[in-house]
Amino acid sequence: MAKIFKDIPKHWKWVTLDEVSVTSSGGTPDRKNSNYFRGDIPWVKSGELNYNVITQTEEYITQEAVDYSSAKIFPKGTLLIALYGNTVGRMAFLGVDATTNQAVASIKSFGVNPKYLYYYLMSSKDELLNKREGSAQPNISQKVLNSFPFPVAPIEEQNRIVEKLEELFSELDKNLEQFEKSLKDVENLWTISLNKALGKNSKLVNLESLVEIKGGKRLPKNFSYSENKTEYPYIRVSDFSNYSVDESKLKYISEEVYEKLKTYSIDSENVYISIAGTIGLVGSIPNNLSNTILTENAAKFIFDKERLLKDYLIYLLDSPFVKQQINQSIKSTSQPKLALYKILEFKIPKHTILEQRAIVDKLEETKIYCNNLKKSINESYLASLMLKDKILQEAFQGILLNQVNTDTSTDILLKNIQNEKEQYLLSQQEVIKNRPKIKRMEKEKLSIIQVLEKNKKPISAKQLWEDSMYNDNIEKFYSELKKVQEKIIEEKTEKGSLISLK
Repeated sequence: MAKIFKDIPKHWKWVTLDEVSVTSSGGTPDRKNSNYFRGDIPWVKSGELNYNVITQTEEYITQEAVDYSSAKIFPKGTLLIALYGNTVGRMAFLGVDATTNQAVASIKSFGVNPKYLYYYLMSSKDELLNKREGSAQPNISQKVLNSFPFPVAPIEEQNRIVEKLEELFSELDKNLEQFEKSLKDVENLWTISLNKALGKNSKLVNLESLVEIKGGKRLPKNFSYSENKTEYPYIRVSDFSNYSVDESKLKYISEEVYEKLKTYSIDSENVYISIAGTIGLVGSIPNNLSNTILTENAAKFIFDKERLLKDYLIYLLDSPFVKQQINQSIKSTSQPKLALYKILEFKIPKHTILEQRAIVDKLEETKIYCNNLKKSINESYLASLMLKDKILQEAFQGILLNQVNTDTSTDILLKNIQNEKEQYLLSQQEVIKNRPKIKRMEKEKLSIIQVLEKNKKPISAKQLWEDSMYNDNIEKFYSELKKVQEKIIEEKTEKGSLISLK
């Protein structure tokens, strides 16, 4: 029995999830056969799970794709949970019959209110995530799910808990929606203030007449940044935040790499702009950062402080007037990028230094007002989330509602669950037995090393898994990955870990 981590009423009982449910994961049809993805059967990916009811999907597959892959059709009402990636632990219910990829598991419960299970897993998400396995991409396996503790309450009590939770959450969710709307209103206020203060109707000049621009630099081949602190920070687009830099997750490079890249350094007197990924983020780096190298996905402005104020330039570049020019200048490709020469062609209002100072002072006042509003809204938002979490915790400690004595015995319920599950498993065996024999198209079965040899370049852990012979068994994949750790290199990038052969 898994470790018990919550107190529950005496008439409830701790079991494992496996005792009250059957879990199953999906699969991905062969991408090389485009016809497989021209059907009408919904195919759910983990990114589509967001505590919602799924009625439409980004992709649809054919029955043939189901027949020739490990994808399975799950019925409407099935509870889904993401097993790995950025969405790990997220859940959703199916609002239609659908299939899923292998990063999503279905949970079919017996004698348990599905929403009781859903809310319980929501309340226990931290404990579940702590049980993730694997190194390159930690995941929740079906083994972890099956062994996870689950508190069985009498079914009548489960129903009452669900009813109460939905009543309370309905009001809380309305509050959260209002907070989100209020935050958007504050952002709109700031945007309007920017446009009004900068006076786009003034005389316009090319940005090139006031600044020079220089791009950042990609790290040399076979070199990488790390979390080990050195004297040489490496600033990524993901570090840009609130016209400055979020120093909580900074990466660093060695002195050797810095010497190769130091002509691409940036200091607090410069202004940065992101030109790839999230395009158009602007700001400057803190005074305390020195010897700092700028990513190739950004550029820096160099300018004469006698003609142009740094804060004025930052606000100007973030204004809707300039944002519109950025959007019109972005090169339309699979990986959009803002060309440096296009930036220099931007039209901007011409203001004297005195006018710039007055504009900055006015905007600073507005920014303080907006930041105070946002702080107040965020505090209220956080308080509502904490209340929601508190309600969930109380629900599964049996203290949200008064206990009553009219419920069916938990022992009787568990016996009924066992019988129902056994009947289901027998019926599934019969379904499999009577299923027409289909000669499946054999996909080339490659080991982890063979996949890396075939690609000849670093690939993501997800691609490595999907292209390997273990694509239907993530636990086996990570087990085999550990065995070849000495033969591979894991390189951390802005988009995640990339794996290649040494």
